[in-house]
Amino acid sequence: MNILIVSNGHGESAIAGYLGSALLERAPGARVEHFPLVGEGGDPPPGLAVVGPRAQMPSGGLVAYWNLKNLARDISAGLLGLIGRQFAYLRRQGERDVIVAVGDVFCLAACLLFARRATVFVATAKSQYVASHSRLECAIARHARIAFARDAATAHSLSEHGVNARFAGNLMMDGVAVSKEPEARLQPLDSTALHVGVLPGSRDDAQANAAAAIRRVRLIAGMLAPRRLQALVSVAPGVLVQTVLDGIESSGVSVERMADGGCVAASGASDGLEVLAMNGCFGELLRASDIVLGQAGTGNEQAAGLGKPVIASSSALGGRLGWYRMRQQRLLGDALLVLPDDDREFASGVAALLADSARMLAMSRTGRERMGGPGGSKAVAEAVLALASESSV
Repeated sequence: MNILIVSNGHGESAIAGYLGSALLERAPGARVEHFPLVGEGGDPPPGLAVVGPRAQMPSGGLVAYWNLKNLARDISAGLLGLIGRQFAYLRRQGERDVIVAVGDVFCLAACLLFARRATVFVATAKSQYVASHSRLECAIARHARIAFARDAATAHSLSEHGVNARFAGNLMMDGVAVSKEPEARLQPLDSTALHVGVLPGSRDDAQANAAAAIRRVRLIAGMLAPRRLQALVSVAPGVLVQTVLDGIESSGVSVERMADGGCVAASGASDGLEVLAMNGCFGELLRASDIVLGQAGTGNEQAAGLGKPVIASSSALGGRLGWYRMRQQRLLGDALLVLPDDDREFASGVAALLADSARMLAMSRTGRERMGGPGGSKAVAEAVLALASESSV
């Protein structure tokens, strides 16, 4: 069997990895490869080769909703030439049994138009909670052999428009559903402390996001004294550990590298706050967190899906964070609290939330409901392998 997974986003690259692992587990002798249209492909699991022309663009892939500034930056960095090479690569995929498009309808359309093979659509980019698929998007999606939606409401809407759509579990949750990391790799946490997960994201602003988060956690620690706080800072795949450490130290907390800390890359402390920078063990980080301060995309959604109240900041001036965070809030509903992009206002808002146990519980319940449970990778893998068997006969 010969299967190509095509993705067009950083979160979608992670989902391609979950799906690739599920395919290889069920068909060890299959040729399964991942072609990322956006980014370099992240940190692929063993056995999943990353192929095709690719490059990291300045926008990090955020050019939706006619973000002309980001689009102009990417064009200056060679986006149009890259797209041309990517389309040419797709044209050369005639030997594939199945193509899997992970992302939005643009990704699906590129696969259908250029690869011209049996195609499965994993529709991660849109949810009925945020916005319906347009008539044009539905018309394109009808050409997929099967479309897996990110939630039941979206699957129902697509089906009503003639798309062979279903919901079989959220692939995003498969990345954190079952821990594969030995407990010994984690530094023991203080059971009496408040554990604050920090997700700076995987784009160019990870350093600035880490700095802002730690400044705010320091303020929160002062408001909650004498209770101790532990900040668990995630270093996303593709982000240099030192980049995040520089952000932490610019906030006034000195950290030291761990020689053999397992998932804990560095640690430091200041005025009742301990900071642990964690490289890997993302599922464990989320599970250990009482709340999550997140400027991430997929990471925020995974945290909400595990029942963690998620708090993000958004600038009053709008721009990328404005539309992006607005979209995420529509998706997650009351599971996501968006606060002003001001350190003291943000810290005060988090402290008020921590004092409101009823709201914390409601946020947890909503996040689980909106994101749904794991199992999507298994369902998609089984459908892809069945289709590949038909194609190879």
